[in-house]
Amino acid sequence: MKYHKSILALLCSSLICLSLLALYYKKGWDLAGGQLREISDNIDMLKTVMQDLGGVYARTRMSIILTQLQSQDEDLLVVFGDSIVEQMYYPATAGRNIINTGISGTKALEARPFLERILAASRGPLVVLSIGTNDALEKSLATADQFAAGYEELARLVLASGRKLVLATLPPLEDGKAASAMFDRASLASYNARIREIGRRTGAVVADVNDVLTRRQAAHPGPFTVDGVHLDAAAATVWRDTVYTAIRQALADGGA
Repeated sequence: MKYHKSILALLCSSLICLSLLALYYKKGWDLAGGQLREISDNIDMLKTVMQDLGGVYARTRMSIILTQLQSQDEDLLVVFGDSIVEQMYYPATAGRNIINTGISGTKALEARPFLERILAASRGPLVVLSIGTNDALEKSLATADQFAAGYEELARLVLASGRKLVLATLPPLEDGKAASAMFDRASLASYNARIREIGRRTGAVVADVNDVLTRRQAAHPGPFTVDGVHLDAAAATVWRDTVYTAIRQALADGGA
């Protein structure tokens, strides 16, 4: 009898210990779950903050560009586009000063309102469009048809303002660097085909930056970007020389 009571007492003690242990681990899991939810909330908040900062930068940069235009009174060549445009230095060419209206993150499908403001605030004989890489971001990918429709709207907006037009194709990406992995290469290739087609259809001069840089890279392999997307100093010079040649051609031959 005493033996059975001892066994029963041991079982009861074990059950109590197991219950306490389960309660301990439950509290631990509840705490861990709460911490994970807090981390998730913080990540979402950080993403929102980063998006807001990007919006603040774009609005600030727009304001600066428009102020620059309003503070001078001369005919300018306008280069319009994204961060690949923004990163460049533009000395005068063909006897004209150039204004850099590039803004990081700009997409062809979202650029019309700002281009309208640029055209209204400026005067001059010619606009260069160099835009579209951000439309190929995998997280918000535009189809070739969507891109072409939006891009052609921009091109015809420039032509309707009475200015000549240069269309720059999108530069190639560089393998093995972090930023290039965010973009869809097949889409970029299809965008470039559409840019060339729009150039032929509208009579605009095409600065085929992609072709020039691709052939240069084949002849002289090696790094040509800082992060897989944005051009290094040597490639940026090739980009600018190619665009400037197209500018001079458009101004000289009475193209679109």
